[in-house]
This record gives sequence, structure tokens and C-alpha cells, in this order.
Amino acid sequence: MVHPEDHPVSVYARDVVEGRIVAGELVTMACARHLSDLETGAERGLHFDPEGADRILNFAKILRHTEGALAGKSFELQPWQVFRMGSVFGWKRADGLRRFRNTYHQVGKKNGKTTDTAVPMLFSQLLDGEAAPQAYCAATTRDQAGLLFRGIKRMIKHSPVLSRGMDVYRTQIENPHTDGLIACLSRDGNSSDGINPHFLARDEMHRWTDRELAETITESMIARSQPIDWVITTAGHDRASLCGELRDYAESVLRGDVQDDRFFAYVAEPPVDCDPMDPRSWAMGNPNLDVSKPRAEIEAAAKLAQIIAAKMPNFRRFHLNLWTEGAETWIARDVWDQGAAAAPQDITAFKGRRAWVGLDLSNKVDTTALVVAIPEGEQIHVFAYTFLPEGPRGFIHRAQTEKREYVGWQQAGWLEICKGGSVDEEEIRARLHWLRRHLDIQEVAYDPWGMKYLAERLEKDGFPMVEHRQGFASMSNPMKRVEELVAQNRIRHGGNPVLAWQVGNVHRDEDASENVKPNKRKSTGRIDAAVAMIMAVGRAVAGKGKTKHREIEVI
Repeated sequence: MVHPEDHPVSVYARDVVEGRIVAGELVTMACARHLSDLETGAERGLHFDPEGADRILNFAKILRHTEGALAGKSFELQPWQVFRMGSVFGWKRADGLRRFRNTYHQVGKKNGKTTDTAVPMLFSQLLDGEAAPQAYCAATTRDQAGLLFRGIKRMIKHSPVLSRGMDVYRTQIENPHTDGLIACLSRDGNSSDGINPHFLARDEMHRWTDRELAETITESMIARSQPIDWVITTAGHDRASLCGELRDYAESVLRGDVQDDRFFAYVAEPPVDCDPMDPRSWAMGNPNLDVSKPRAEIEAAAKLAQIIAAKMPNFRRFHLNLWTEGAETWIARDVWDQGAAAAPQDITAFKGRRAWVGLDLSNKVDTTALVVAIPEGEQIHVFAYTFLPEGPRGFIHRAQTEKREYVGWQQAGWLEICKGGSVDEEEIRARLHWLRRHLDIQEVAYDPWGMKYLAERLEKDGFPMVEHRQGFASMSNPMKRVEELVAQNRIRHGGNPVLAWQVGNVHRDEDASENVKPNKRKSTGRIDAAVAMIMAVGRAVAGKGKTKHREIEVI
């Protein structure tokens, strides 16, 4: 038997990590995760089963293409497909069942996503050992769900092996040998009530807007012993969406911000600031480049997008697999993460140092953030304290419906949960008093909106309060200073995942005079910690060489 480290899945992973195959950062992280788990997975009851991976890889060879230039030819899985399918079906738990239950696959248009999905769907019907396996091609409309379904019907009809064992009808496919079925599922078509899926294919997830349908069909898989939710999509228009949430969760898992051994992710995208004419960028977003997607097609589209600027967003989405509109990143995550190196995580290590505080108070049911900036030589250390209420609209509700990482962050101490239904201003006040016992606080910068009573209390407590509004005039210079410091790797943040998440959510507004500010309305999620960080760092830079003072920002 092939050793797990010598299996084609592992060979691809090493080729990517060591640079022999061009891939984006998140695909590289997925490969590094596989290699790391080969060494440490046993500690969590996980192991890679080469035979389990080979079963689906060998099964793919009996399928035939039914469209385009490859019609009639047998499937030949490409290394990136071998990695994904072999990973999902090869990784096992201690009880022998599959490790991965939820999967997210994001690749550029025309990379064979629909054809690619047919392999695990048909395998789950025929060779998974599941009694009466149900498989569904799911989408929000019948037309979209039917694209994958019709493709699978054609494959069965063109396969001498499959056509003998499966019955193809207009609305469903039946497998008499396993009592299984494949059918379409959509909001405007068949009802999702009473289903019991073993395999669920959610095609072009970026088009989904129906949260109720998504949650209903995924929750219906709970009775199966090893179901698979196979989400496959091209990048979409709006990260503040169901698909955007999954994509961001995938990144959190791959970066190690969240440990979820049941979740597999493969996100093929180049850096957001990549050169659209660079063939390496094309390869990062299109792992099937020169196979199902001709290089000449991308080159022609890129040249046209450079001439007609209005075509560039769709070029980036279809051909680079990058999210458009609100997904434009303020600070790239890989650049931000560099600031985690060699950063003390205990603020008491800076006993007696001068410090500047930024405070962004929410509407009391959302996150509220307090950030401390401490200059040290050419660097600035930032410490973020983020608060969330525990009430009915707070921590538990938001962890279930908005940001599942909240639970892990709270347990790790990155998120402070306030008792009651709203953020308790007294807890913020207590945190400031605690900070003052350790640091020489120069200023507490705050937006006066919603802060009247707390600001008055803090001023009576002797804190040097500084109004810092959040318009262009007040925020532009501090925000530009943060950008410069991050680019120079001079901000140290200790790897705070809450702050990293909120920095990644920021939408950067710019006016005609090139003034900038964060836009909370257009941002993809909460940005309170990022805003407080901008204020704190801006005040620290302005006051670094001065004695303690108070200065009111002009609006």
C-alpha cells in the first residue's frame, strides 16, 4: 500500500508548498494543512487512508466527458482535483468514518466545476456503503439546480457501466442496487421538507440569497453518519452574503484562526492587488488553466478589460476568481499577519509606558472596541479589547447566525462578553481604570456620538478625553498613517484574531481630494476594533514626541 506521504494527494500538496505548482495563498495553506495533519493529526484521532482516497480517484476513470472538445473521453483528474477529492474521501476519523463533512471549493469560471462535482456525487450513490443514499443538486432556482442534474444524467447515459445500473428519469435518477436517488432541490421547485441527504451539491453558491433554504437542507443531513455538503462556486459580487460568509470561514480555518477538523476548503485566488495581466495570477485563480480553460481566452479578456474599464470587475471575478465590489481589501491579510511576529501579548510588559487609547462605542448590541497604542522605538504595539453583550440579540445569537468564531474567541480571551442585553459601559470604564494602573495614558480618543454620558464619567475620573469624529477630516491622516506603518511592518498586534477579522472587513472610502476614512455602512462586517485602532495609532503618532496634552480634532 502507498504510504500517505507518497500518495498523489500529498505529492500535490508538497509541490504547491515548495513552489513547483503555482497556487495562491489559501490553496498553499490548504496544502500545508494536509502535510501538517499527516504529522500531528493522530493526536486528534485523524489519519489519512490512501485506499479510501484511491477508491474515488479510480472511480472517476469510468466516467466520460459529455460536452466540448473532450466529449466521449474518459475523465482524467488533474492534480488539483486529485488533491481535493482524495482529501475529502481519504481523511478518516478514529472510528473509520470520514473526517470532512463540510466542504467549500472556489475556483474560476470554466474550470470544470459542474463536471468535477459529478464524481463525488455519483461515488456517494454507488460505492459509499450508505443505505438509501439521497443526493441533491441544490440551488435557489430550478434552472440553476438543473444544470448540474442534466450534466449527471448525460454522464450516466454515456457510461456503459453506469447506464446498466442506474435508472434515469426526467426529474430524478434512481439506483435500485442501493435504493438511492439523485434529484434537484430549489426554493421554487421541490420542497426541502422531509429530505435526508447523504450528499448535497450546492452549485454556484455565490448566487444564494435564501438563508432559510441553506440552513434547512444542511440541518437535514444530521441523521447521516458521514454526509458531505459540497459547496462549489466562483467568487461573487458581495462578501456580505451566504457564500461570502462561507468563504471567510474557509479562510479562518485555513489560517488557523479557527480549528474545524470537519471543514475542508480549497480557495483558488491570487492576491487582491495582483497584476491582471500576469499569467501567474491566472494560474492561481484557474487550476484547470490550459486544460478546460484556454490561456488565450483569459489573455483576450484581460486585454479587453484594460481597454474598457467597466469590464475589469467581471474579469477579476470570472477569470481571477476574486470577489468584487465590497470585497476590496483595505489591508491584505498576509501583510497584516506579519505584525504578529515578536509581539508581547501581555500589555503589563509595558508597565509605565506612554499609551494612547481609541474607543469606538457601538449601538450597545454589537461589538464595542477599545484599542491601546504603545510606541516603542520605530514600532507601535496595539492591544485590542472587544466587548459583546450576552443577551438575546448578543453573543449566543450572533455566534449562531453571524460569526461562529465568536465562541472560540471568547474562550481564548480575545472577546469579552458583558452580562445583560447590551454592552455595559461600566465594564469599559473598569477596563480603562485597569489600563491606567499599568500605563501612562496620554489620551482617550472617542467619537462623541453616543458617548456623552460615558465621556463625562471618564473625564470626571481624570482621563484625558479627546473628541475624534469619524469623518474624512478626522480619519484621513490617521488611516493613512496606519497604512504606512503596516506597509513598513511597524505595527505589532500579537495576532489578535478579532482585530484581524475587523481590519479585513474595512471598506476604504476616498473623496475627490484623496481623503480617506472607513465606511461602516459599506464594510462587510463589524469594524469597531479597526476604527478604534486607527484612532489610537493616529493619536500615538501625533503625540509621540510631545508631552501629555489634549487636542480636539477638527471636523
